[in-house]
Amino acid sequence: MKASLFSLVAALGLFASSASFAAAAPSDPYKARKEAIRYDRKAEVERARREAAQRKYELERQRQAAAQQRARLEAQRRQEQQRAAERARWEAQHRHDDHGRDYGYRR
Repeated sequence: MKASLFSLVAALGLFASSASFAAAAPSDPYKARKEAIRYDRKAEVERARREAAQRKYELERQRQAAAQQRARLEAQRRQEQQRAAERARWEAQHRHDDHGRDYGYRR
């Protein structure tokens, strides 16, 4: 008796939780269409939000790349100026200003 009672309870539980029982309720096609439209609008809003975030990320990445390029060019320009100044100093230090004295360099 207990086994058949448990079997009956289990059968009712399975029937209640099955998809066929859940789908047995009549659905309103107008309501389903409204829900589909609402879902589509939400999907469009989400897609637009993702695209805007992607554009924002891409613009920020381009801005950072441009700033890095400017910094690199500025550092290169400063380094070239420093090299030119060092070269001018070296040439000034090693310039032969012998005031007319000949140390065997001229013939």
